[in-house]
Amino acid sequence: MHEFDFLGELVLIGALAVAIILIFQRLKIPPVIGLIFTGILFGPSGIGAVYDQKMISTLAELGVVLLLFTIGLEFSLDDLKKLKKIVLVGGVVQMLATGLAISFLSYGFMLAIGRGITLSASVFLGFTFSVSSTAICLKILADRDELALPYGRIALGILIFQDIAVVPLMIGINFLNPAVAPSFAMVSKKIALIALFAIVIFIGFRLLMPKMVRLIASLRAKEVLVIGALVICFGAAYLTSLAGLSLALGSFVAGMVIASTDESHQISTTIDPFREAFSSIFFISVGLMLDVKMVNLPLYVSIALVVLLVKGLIVAGVSLSLGNSLRVSMMAGMALAQIGEFSFVLAESGLKNSVINHDVFQAMLVIIVVTMIVTPAMIAIAPKFADQVAPALGFIPLVSRESSSPPVRPPDSTIICAGEIHAAIIGFGINGQNVAAVLHATNISYSVLEIERDMVKAMRKKGEPIFYGDCTEKKALIRAGIDHARAVVLGISDTTAISKSIAMIREINKKAFIIVRARTLDDVAALYTAGADVVVTEKFETSIQIFSLLLNHFTVDPELILEQQEIIRRECEKIFIRGNTSVPAK
Repeated sequence: MHEFDFLGELVLIGALAVAIILIFQRLKIPPVIGLIFTGILFGPSGIGAVYDQKMISTLAELGVVLLLFTIGLEFSLDDLKKLKKIVLVGGVVQMLATGLAISFLSYGFMLAIGRGITLSASVFLGFTFSVSSTAICLKILADRDELALPYGRIALGILIFQDIAVVPLMIGINFLNPAVAPSFAMVSKKIALIALFAIVIFIGFRLLMPKMVRLIASLRAKEVLVIGALVICFGAAYLTSLAGLSLALGSFVAGMVIASTDESHQISTTIDPFREAFSSIFFISVGLMLDVKMVNLPLYVSIALVVLLVKGLIVAGVSLSLGNSLRVSMMAGMALAQIGEFSFVLAESGLKNSVINHDVFQAMLVIIVVTMIVTPAMIAIAPKFADQVAPALGFIPLVSRESSSPPVRPPDSTIICAGEIHAAIIGFGINGQNVAAVLHATNISYSVLEIERDMVKAMRKKGEPIFYGDCTEKKALIRAGIDHARAVVLGISDTTAISKSIAMIREINKKAFIIVRARTLDDVAALYTAGADVVVTEKFETSIQIFSLLLNHFTVDPELILEQQEIIRRECEKIFIRGNTSVPAK
């Protein structure tokens, strides 16, 4: 039974992880940090109780595969097309700029401390550190329900490119090996075969995957659905690995293909429990990899902080160059500042190919883990930090400014003139477009403020009175006519941006009637405090509609129904969080 000794280690790790997470929740520390801390405690830097790290690493990789598969289920291929500019332009520029910057800094730093390294080793360090953590970043953004926000989409697009770029980086390590001189023809042939194989696999995914999903779902057997979902997930990952691509990238693409089918929600529900279990093991494995002498820790932490700063600034600069606001760019930079899990693979390959020695390898592992540990905290504070710092950096030339002249509407559309704007819409997603359609149909004039430049361009061609700008910036709000709007509808999801925007609107236009969209009940009280007149909660408004229809059916006075709606909306936090489900009387 010795071959199952790792089960004892897993049980011990799991029990301790539960205890640590309970303590961390009391301290309001993210569970991800608790899982990493569990790994550190059991690993070589702690008590050293875990010996079968290879098994743990294998399970952790399965967790990353499942995580990326479920995230892919939330993005269709059409959504990916919208990210093509970020993926192809932002991803390329970010990796090249980060790789070269860190290469230069590492070469100069090592010379300065008298531990000079070769140019090839510094280039290797630069591009290894240019990769961010897909697993940690997307996990935290998904948990915070922020993947759909502008900075979440920037992070997703750049991470997709980074995962693809791991393959050429692995091939490039062969050129850095001092003992081997690979021929250009051999490497070119290898790249061509990988590209051809990858194209064939992705086409196969698009043609066969939806049919497989429909077949599995049509059998209406839970056992088949569970097995089928796992087969599709791991099968897709295995096929892409045969093409030389990463397992996680294959599962992500498979998830996106399935996302366009009606059965995607069934697959997602089936996979979720497995994903949570295995991805938790991944975060524990990050801590298990940490093996450092305390005397060297201050140096490694200092280097990690420099890497975080350099990567964050470069990602923010790339985002700015793509036309995003300074606030969004800063948040994207903080989300992608860490070093990723694929850097572990690249570091091992560099060690095997004699590009780096064992001491540098261990230092790399520590630096990578340190950047991962601080990532949850960085993403958590990113909105408030950006709110504080962005206004002070408004002088940066890359911060784009839109012309103040309003777009031209067709003759049959509502004319927007100063003093005549009746409503302003912030955010032109599905909700914003629906509101605009109703206003236009009822001949009520309106203007729109949107942060997505491509959306602004597309909607201007359709004649929409839309302006580009960040709703947290006073000038953008004034340019969109907020100063003379009778009502303002905020249809965005970023709670921090909403709160700051409400304060700005109240400063500009105290009489405006402000309607706000909230994602959860937890946000309601804060938004009313910020100055909103009505807060509409996504997951709660359905119940209001149901009881309103019911009271209307029982011929209750319409004024009383409206009164109860208002009371419920304002006191929903007390009613539903505290468990009192009765309708309050005035």
